[in-house]
Amino acid sequence: MRKIVGVDLFCGAGGVTLGMRTAGIDVRLGIDKNNGFQKTYEFNNPGARFLAADITKITGNELLALIDLKSDEEFVLSSCAPCQPFSTQNRKNVLRGYEDDRSNLLSHVSRIIEELKRKPDYIFIENVPGVNDGGHLVFDRFHDVLYRLKYTCVSGVVDAADYGVPQHRKRFIFMGKKETTHMSLPDSTHGHNKESYKTVGNFIKDLPAIQAGEKSEVIPNHTCRNLSDLNLRRIRSVPKDGGSRNSFAKELVLKCHKNKYLGHKDVYGRLAWDKPAPTITTKCVCLSNGRFGHPTQDRAISVREAARLQTFPDSYVFFGTGISSQAAQVGNAVPVHLATVFVRHLIGK
Repeated sequence: MRKIVGVDLFCGAGGVTLGMRTAGIDVRLGIDKNNGFQKTYEFNNPGARFLAADITKITGNELLALIDLKSDEEFVLSSCAPCQPFSTQNRKNVLRGYEDDRSNLLSHVSRIIEELKRKPDYIFIENVPGVNDGGHLVFDRFHDVLYRLKYTCVSGVVDAADYGVPQHRKRFIFMGKKETTHMSLPDSTHGHNKESYKTVGNFIKDLPAIQAGEKSEVIPNHTCRNLSDLNLRRIRSVPKDGGSRNSFAKELVLKCHKNKYLGHKDVYGRLAWDKPAPTITTKCVCLSNGRFGHPTQDRAISVREAARLQTFPDSYVFFGTGISSQAAQVGNAVPVHLATVFVRHLIGK
């Protein structure tokens, strides 16, 4: 049998790692500068070591020594570098002459690949859609390095909902492979003329009801934020199953929303049972940060509900200093199922 070893750079809480493991890959190492991810990562991914390290300080040879790669083992390298340098606002800043050192992280990934005595057989990259927009020289240089190293590459912007994730989440996917002449992205499986989209109801409707500020004693991380009396009045006034803040009585409208056309229209809104969720973010447990209200209960979604919408199983436990820390780990992750689909396609399983 083929033996494929995985390394997950910028691993976070382990969304891609679990996706690779589900695809049959032996993930031996996850690297992230933030040691706050370590307990979550190692508890849920036995056999994979978490290294709290700055990627700019790691060499290719050091990485190889850490995974003990055998000659008959294939090797997949994943890298999901922080996305902020490629956001719309940051692109504007770059044009104004500002620098963002985080954009150089992708350059360090290509440096590590160049330094590796044994090159990865497969490369998987995930980031925001803006990573290859607007003439990003960092990404262009990254692609040039792989081309020179004889990788065949493919890339594109995809919506996670089109691949069976119960969430609209547009992401840029880049895959590279050695010893091949043709590559493609996997065909989408859900949407128009295909399988119906997976929905919020498909994934969270069976969870036990809890009230704002409560925690389930049965389901790990099924805990949600408490709400002030004013915010309880607000969420109670939002129609069930997909309603929005447009239903607020005058006294409930925030000052910044006095003009109903101002501000993010989804904030204080409820998810709809029969639709995919919007993008799950690091603030996914806050009513004021998006359409994160429960479809029928008067509260924001719990960490577990957000994790399910990111396709983490209930057995995947998130640790941290509190609900904000746990939610950030969930929101920063690559949806597990999305990673599984694309990595399976990449390695030919």
